[in-house]
Order: sequence, then C-alpha cells, then structure tokens
Amino acid sequence: MNRSRRPVFFAIVVAVVALVVGVLVIRDSTSEPPRARELTCLGGSEKSAFMADSEVRAVLREDYGIAVRFEERGSYDMVQIPTEQLRSRAIDCLWPASASARSVFEESHDTDDFPGYRAESVLETPEVIYAGAAATEALIRAGLVTRRDDAYYLVDFQRLLLDYVLARAKWDVLATDEPAGPIRITSTDPESSNSGFTLLQLELTVIASGDVYQPPTVEEARSGLPTVRALYDAQGLQSAGSDGGFREWLIQGASSLYAGYESQILQQLVAYHDNASATDALVANARMLYPEPTLFNSNPLLTLSEPARELIPALQDPRIQDIAWKRYGFRSATRLGAVQAADFPQIPLAAQPRATTPPRADVTQLLLACLRDNRCD
Repeated sequence: MNRSRRPVFFAIVVAVVALVVGVLVIRDSTSEPPRARELTCLGGSEKSAFMADSEVRAVLREDYGIAVRFEERGSYDMVQIPTEQLRSRAIDCLWPASASARSVFEESHDTDDFPGYRAESVLETPEVIYAGAAATEALIRAGLVTRRDDAYYLVDFQRLLLDYVLARAKWDVLATDEPAGPIRITSTDPESSNSGFTLLQLELTVIASGDVYQPPTVEEARSGLPTVRALYDAQGLQSAGSDGGFREWLIQGASSLYAGYESQILQQLVAYHDNASATDALVANARMLYPEPTLFNSNPLLTLSEPARELIPALQDPRIQDIAWKRYGFRSATRLGAVQAADFPQIPLAAQPRATTPPRADVTQLLLACLRDNRCD
C-alpha cells in the first residue's frame, strides 16, 4: 500500500469501528430490559396494597427479575386448596398470614409434591383489639385494660370474654353510654380469614390452656371449644377479608371491639398523611389494645415452585423491609431493631408485645372443624 494512502485507510477503519460500536450501544440502550419472571401468588388481603406498591414492584423487577401476580385469598382457604388444583393453576406461592395456616398446609399436603417448597416468614404483625376512646376508658376503669409506656394493654382477656362477652353484658354495666348495646368482639370470618381465626386461637388459649403462654393441648382444646363456639356465635355477621373488615369498623364509628392486625391502623395513618382532619379523627377515636399475651401473625411465604424461592431473599431486601414497615405497618421478621415507634408518633405502639405460641396443626384442625361443621365436642 502506498505510504501516502495509509493514514486515509486507517482513518476509514477507525470510523467504521466507531460507527459499529455506536450502533451497538444505541441498540442496547433502546432495547427493552429483560422480561421479569412472573410468579402467581395467593395471599391475604392485608398485603394487597404492599404488593401493589410501585417501589416494591420496581425493586423486585429491576434487582431480582421477578414480577408477582398477587391474588387475594383467605389464609385458611388457600392452604386447603388441593395439590392438583394448585398445580393446574400453576400457583407459585402461597402467602397466608400465620404459622398456624402454614401448619395446616403441611399437615394436609405432601410437600415433596412441590419441588420448590420452602417456608419462611419475612413480615409479621401482632393481633390487637381495636376499641373506641370511650370503650377503652370504660375497660380501664373495670381493670381489664391498663396503659403502660404510653401503650394500651388488655391484661384480663379471660374476664372480658367470660364475664362480659359470653354473658351478653351491655356497655352500661361499665358505667358508659358509649358505645351502646352488648359488649362484643367482632372480626373477619374466621373460617377463611386469618385475623378472625387468630382471635379464636387467642380465645381458646386464654380459656382452655393451663398457661396462657403455652398453646392448649388437644385435651385442653376439646374442653374449651364449646365456649369458643359460643363466642363465635355472639359475633354476628363478619366481613370476608381483613382489609375490608377494618375499614368497616372505622366507618361504623367503633361501635364494638374489633380484632385485627396492628399493621392496619398504621397503614391507615400513612394513607391519611396529607389529610390532617382525617388523621386527627382516627387518632382521637380509635385505640389499639395489645392482648397479654397476643399472637404474632408471622405471614410465612410458602414457595411451591423453584423460581418462587427467589422471592424470599427479594422480600428480605432492606429497602422492601423498610417500605413494609414505614408505609404498611408490617414489622420485619428478619431485621432486629428495624421497627422504630418514632416512625408513627401519632399513635402509641408497644415496642415488644408479649406473645404466646400458636397452637399445633391438630388443635388448629379441631378449631376449624368446630367452626365449619359445629363439631365442638
């Protein structure tokens, strides 16, 4: 090659290489990101807003390659779906709200049928009893509730159940005219919804167990089931889902006691963050009573397929755990010290509620049979 033409030749080569590289870079920058693996999960209604959160979905998609199609289903309904139906619907995971629901699943299914089976809690929230302001003051005067460290504790649950609820006593026996009518503890439908079923588990424990910090044995449970059934019958009509049940209680003016999750009122406070009058009304009219002991709803994630296993570490991501607490009121099941009461200064929170242990699967099945088939002997 003529020496005089070499610089021109090299300039052309460099230009061609630069053009090719530029085209590749532009094509790469304008191409769509890799498609996320879609998982179909059934879960309780209390987690619907959390799983629809745009930031949660972005972290799952961009950092873990996961997209979750979340379908609401009652905790005890989902864990009793037959294996064949779970397979035919290609369900990747179940997300009930309690360890008891997990135990029912493992008792009624062969987990070897699910190659990706793993169960781990990533979020939790204690069961609480919601009460109106006047009702709370009446319960304090009766010695049933006490205020300690700026939080309210239901310290004599058994007496409340036996002497007032089961006896169909009215609020005026506690020297209050608000609320009116019988003293009742309402909840969601315990046959399908976990928050309602957890109430019955607590009732069974405080009525039948020789030690409220130990779950009842089968023999103890059998002795207490007729009383729990009577308490259940006294509730009347119940909401199907935890999320809707709490909103109904608020709208109806806290006319009864209501069993639900601690996370529900915290999530409501976040929803009202730009509505000062709604926040003030909520704080003025609603009280959160922690039963002593309470039960923690551990929200275990049950993975049924191999790809779903990746969802467990994804939900344990510190960013997602922070969102779960600060926006939706779920305590972390994996990060010690992640819960700060100062994040919700408007309402008294218990730093570490005293808790008892959920009943075993055999006791849970007895309680379900008592509810669904009235077999309570």
